[in-house]
Amino acid sequence: MILNEKQELFAINVAAGINQTEACINAGYSKNGAAVAACRLMKNPAILARIEELKNQQNGINKKLNNPVKSDVNDVNTESRPTAENNDPLQFLLNVMLDEDSPLKLRVDAAKILMPYKHGRIGETGKKEAAKDAAAQKSRLGGLSARLEQKGLRKVK
Repeated sequence: MILNEKQELFAINVAAGINQTEACINAGYSKNGAAVAACRLMKNPAILARIEELKNQQNGINKKLNNPVKSDVNDVNTESRPTAENNDPLQFLLNVMLDEDSPLKLRVDAAKILMPYKHGRIGETGKKEAAKDAAAQKSRLGGLSARLEQKGLRKVK
C-alpha cells in the first residue's frame, strides 16, 4: 500500500525515535488531534512496515533520520522564492503569487491576501441600514404625517 506524504513523514519521524504525538505534529497533522491520529496511524500495517524498513535502513545507511522532519503545506524552497528588494510586503506577496515555481496553494493564499488591496468590497446595505435610510427620508419630507407613518399610524382627514 502506498503512503501519502503525511504518513511517510510520520513513519520517518517515528523511525528516528521521536514521540508518536510529536511525529504527527511534525508530519503536518493538527496539534489538537495529534495523539488520536498517532494511535490510528500506528494501527495501519503499511505504516508499521514502513517504520520497520526505515529502522533497518538507519543502521548506518541513512543518518538523516536522526533529525525530526517537519512538513508544512506552505514550505517553499527558499532559493527559488522571489524576494522584494524594498521589503514591501505587498510586493513580496505579489512576487509569490506570480512565481510559477511556488506551490499552487501558496500562490492562491497570497492572492487571497492581496484581494482587498486590489479590489474593494462591493455589497448591499443591510436591512437595518435600509430601514434607517427610509426613516430619515420620510422625516425630511414632512412633519406630523411622516412621524405617524413611521409609527404605523395613518393621518385621519
